[in-house]
Amino acid sequence: MMEEILVLSRLDAGKLEFQPTSLDLNGFCRRVVDEVSSATNRRCPIDLSLNSVPREAQADERLLGHIFTNLLSNAVKYSEPGAIVHFMLDRKGSDAVGTIRDRGVGISEQDQQKLFTAFHRGANVGTRPGTGLGLMLVKRCADLHGGKVRLTSDVGEGTTVVVTLPLFTKDS
Repeated sequence: MMEEILVLSRLDAGKLEFQPTSLDLNGFCRRVVDEVSSATNRRCPIDLSLNSVPREAQADERLLGHIFTNLLSNAVKYSEPGAIVHFMLDRKGSDAVGTIRDRGVGISEQDQQKLFTAFHRGANVGTRPGTGLGLMLVKRCADLHGGKVRLTSDVGEGTTVVVTLPLFTKDS
């Protein structure tokens, strides 16, 4: 929680800048999956699919880490133990398209309207811990990359989040 608040305060103060570097995107995604699996005590298996993704991307590793760690952690947290969480990464032109899909509790249409605002949590989260800052952080980090976040969800059916980020040059 403290890390999320610190990152958001640095974003608000303009002190967290977009600093892209060359990044092995495939290796990065594998590391994030391993870290989230370990941090969540392997509660849910995470199925990683890297489809036609070049190894090298231009990205801010720190911001990208916030995006995918938050989304995968949410998918695991709001799913039943043992349920598979899917993490697919595809290339579409110069964009990397990351899709995280779970079959967890889902999010009501009413709650979806407020998802990217600070401290908002869904009415159906029960006793699962959280701050209501994660999705706002995801959106802000995607915005800094010049990307987009799209979420679809149905209560009791799960949630799919698609993050589109311009990480590739046309000739890579």
